[in-house]
Amino acid sequence: MNTVVIGAKGFVGGYLVKELASAGHEVTAVDIPEVNLLDRECIDGLLQNAKPDYVVNLAAISSVGASWKDPASTIQVNVVGTINLLDAIATHCPKAKTLLIGSAEEYAQQDSPLKECCDREASNPYGISKIAQENFAELYRKKYGMKIICTRSFNHTGVGQRSSFALPSFVQQVAAIEKSGQPGVIKVGNLSAWRDFSDVRDVVHVYRMLLEKENKYEVYNVGSGIAHKVGDLLQAIIGFASVSISVEQDPEKMRPVDIPYQCCDNSRIVECGYWNGTKIEETLKWMFDHEIGAKNCN
Repeated sequence: MNTVVIGAKGFVGGYLVKELASAGHEVTAVDIPEVNLLDRECIDGLLQNAKPDYVVNLAAISSVGASWKDPASTIQVNVVGTINLLDAIATHCPKAKTLLIGSAEEYAQQDSPLKECCDREASNPYGISKIAQENFAELYRKKYGMKIICTRSFNHTGVGQRSSFALPSFVQQVAAIEKSGQPGVIKVGNLSAWRDFSDVRDVVHVYRMLLEKENKYEVYNVGSGIAHKVGDLLQAIIGFASVSISVEQDPEKMRPVDIPYQCCDNSRIVECGYWNGTKIEETLKWMFDHEIGAKNCN
């Protein structure tokens, strides 16, 4: 099994490469600057040399906040880059199975778990870019008969995620205060939203299964099926510390538009037996312990 992972140096990429390698895949792991999805000649060379059985595209502007700051670049990377990749696959390895990572941000707001058949109506540039990516995947399936699986992945976290995301930001701030041994204050954004958070290790396991197994569907939600209030998860993280910690809201961490509730209906991956279901509290403790250990090493 020869697998190309594009965006391999990102947060999820490292975990996916390890997951694939442990299952016997020969992995070609690439990222910027060696491969840029906006450079078609570069992608052609990669696929001609690798001759992959599977291709995974993790390269993206993946932050909602970043997408608001630069919508044009978000569309360039997430949509034009994906089109370049699909064109190259169609040319050089049309039988390769491709996994495109989408997002729960594609969905319209609703107050119950989201199924794959639910309406898509993104409320931010990132979500819009992922809807477009998925639409092009359908076009290429029809035109070229390509085997393309799309995910709509809900929030996932773990050791190594950037602090521009809420949970690692909370963990890093709380761990720093704990290490100081003094009471402290952490800065936060919106704590009232409800979100479906998963362990990144569970998510990459699903990605591998979607590559290796026959697929009944073309689109799969990837998430835990449980929504948590962000403020409750913050309190769980604060509970790992032995010092007093207070919370202050930072206006700069607030999004222009924020969905109040988002939860995954993960029945498709559960029915396939792909979902491991690590509790998010266990994931947060793993992240906190790692942060404390990392600081002890410094």
